[in-house]
Amino acid sequence: MSIQIYNDGLAGAGASEAARTQELSHATPAGKPASGAAAGAEDQVQISSLSSTITSQASDRAARVAQLASVYQTGQYQVNSVEVSRAMVNHALQSGSVEGDKE
Repeated sequence: MSIQIYNDGLAGAGASEAARTQELSHATPAGKPASGAAAGAEDQVQISSLSSTITSQASDRAARVAQLASVYQTGQYQVNSVEVSRAMVNHALQSGSVEGDKE
């Protein structure tokens, strides 16, 4: 995962504006300087647990796909046509559209 930060807004800023921006970046939500915040301190980013959940789900899905590929390659994959048809009908009913139904 990569994060890009664009500083286009600071390109034409004067020294006082740039200093104010740095001051604000080290301030607490109440607007007071954070204790221990020194000039030149490294920035930190905290991402919610959503990213770890997404990563976990992606690896679980990849494992499931690999398992299905293995079963398919050995000729043991069996399709339950009743379950497939029910899922297709349910999906069409939930989406509110039917193929060929053009507005």
